[in-house]
Parts: sequence; structure tokens; C-alpha cells
Amino acid sequence: MIKHGGNLREAVALYGIPLESWLDLSTGINPFSWHIPDIPTTVWQRFPDNDDALLSVARRYYGCKNLLPLAGSQAAIQILPFCRPISRIAIVSPCYEEHPYWWKKAGHEVLSICAKDVEEYIPYVDVLVIINPNNPNAKQWSVNKLLHWHQQLLSRGGWLVVDEAFIDSTPELSILASFNTEDNMPEGLIVFRSIGKFFGLAGLRLGFIMGSNALLETIKNKQGPWSISHPAQWLGIKALEDRQWQQEARKFLVQQRKKLHEVVTPYFCAAVFTNYFCYFQHPKAKEIKNHFAKRGILVRDFSSPPAIRLGLPANTAEFSQLKEALSLLSV
Repeated sequence: MIKHGGNLREAVALYGIPLESWLDLSTGINPFSWHIPDIPTTVWQRFPDNDDALLSVARRYYGCKNLLPLAGSQAAIQILPFCRPISRIAIVSPCYEEHPYWWKKAGHEVLSICAKDVEEYIPYVDVLVIINPNNPNAKQWSVNKLLHWHQQLLSRGGWLVVDEAFIDSTPELSILASFNTEDNMPEGLIVFRSIGKFFGLAGLRLGFIMGSNALLETIKNKQGPWSISHPAQWLGIKALEDRQWQQEARKFLVQQRKKLHEVVTPYFCAAVFTNYFCYFQHPKAKEIKNHFAKRGILVRDFSSPPAIRLGLPANTAEFSQLKEALSLLSV
């Protein structure tokens, strides 16, 4: 079973700390969530629409003509591997573990490779999967580098798959920003985007996949009807249209990143930061996670390599709780 962040009830059972007393820094989700408006009862009473309202708004927000909404980018991760003949897949690791799991489940040969080795493997693989910025280790790639790899893969019918679940706070760094809004997506380039991370709406289960029209049609047929609830469609439209909140959220995330940097680097100077979380390798990662958990702070640990990922505290009180736990750390 693949481990994910946010397993608060499991933590409650393990450590005996009430659910409401936990500070959850395990998920890397924006703690400054988009404000949910009152939802009319009629929204809950309707089946999902098949009109273009959500598509139209999403196309403007992402600057991309060819996209398809799904029940979170997780749905794209699960469906996409079944849309290609058996191939050799390179996935830059460490990574979100659902990626290799589903490519393997679909019968593909999966190679977990280091970021520094991509150039070496590109000539010998059919698909390259990259998370940008990477979850969990915060590695980032330039658009020019990604486009260079895409051209190499495309020349022999390959794919570049870019998971941009954490890119919304810096949309100018998205590979989508390099294309004209009115142009069709290039063949062989597939991009995932998520509402959950930037908007702080993980429970909404709404995301998008960008790719060629033929691929999107295949995925649409595989996911079946009503994959996204009407309330998710209704809220997704309003969130994607709320430009003022988006600007405020980007400023907030940068501020919180700076604060997290100030708090963490005195203890872990090699930590790497995104606008959503920080990551550092440590041989005693499990002991560090346990130390935080005993003090009601849930963080995410990794085993290969041993490492910790810390999400952003939301306010001064949460930063104080984190600072106190760090000050008592003795590993």
C-alpha cells in the first residue's frame, strides 16, 4: 500500500493525541485555502454538466486549448498508462509514488532514474515522467530543458509527461507558458495540473490533463460518465475565475516559504524549499518524524533516501509550535 500524507486518524491511534490537536504539515497543500462560498441547494441536486463552462474557464486560467477535467490529477496518473502500448518508462525519482505504481500496473517497464541521469536515459526510453517542481525533493527543471527532452522523445513517437501539481504559485515556470494559447498542444507532450495544492482544495477532487485531442478523447472514454460532481464543477469555475484571491495566495505562499526557511535552516541547513513545503535528507528521518508526532505535528518521512518533508504552517501560532519542536530535537 502506498503511503501518503494526511493520515491523521492513523496518527491519532498511534500517539493518542486528539484529532483536533494535530498540526498537519504532511501534505504540502496551501494552508490559505480558497474561500468556499455558499453553495445553492440546486447545485447539489444536479448531475454533472457536459457543457463547456468549466472548460472555457480552465482554458483561460491555464492558457491551454486542449485540456480535460478529471477527478483530481490522480485520475490522470491512473488512466494515462493504459493509453499507450507496453513501453519503457523513465521516472525521475524520488517522486510521488503513484506514478511508478500505475505505469507498472499497466504492464510497462519502469526505470526509476536520478535527475542527473536523464540525458543518459533519454535515447533508450519511450516515456519520461517528471514532476516539476518535484514532490518530494523540490527539484525544478527549466522549460527549455523540458522542451529539449520533449523534442528528442517526439522524434521517435515518445511522450514527455510533466506533473505540474505544485506549479500554480509560479505559473510563469509552467511548460504551458511556452506555447501560444490558441495553438493545439504538441504531440507527445502531456501535462497534469491540480486544483488541490494551490487552491487548498484537495477534497474537491478536481484536476486537469493537457495533451493532444486524440489522447484526451481516449481518456475521456476511459473515465466514464459523471467522474466529477456538479458541486466540484461549480466550485472549480469560481476558484479559477478568482484572480484577486490567486494573486493574494501567491504572495502568501512566498511569505510563508521565507518564514519556513528562517525556522528550519538553523537545524537543517541543506533543506530545499518550494512555495508549499521544504525537504531535507537525514539518516534518522523516522526518528525525526516520531519526535514531531509526539508533539502533535504530523510530517512526512521517506525511506529511499531517508528524508523529511515539511508543509507550510498557516499562522504565527503554528510556526511557534514548529519552532518549539525543532528546538527540542536532538538527532
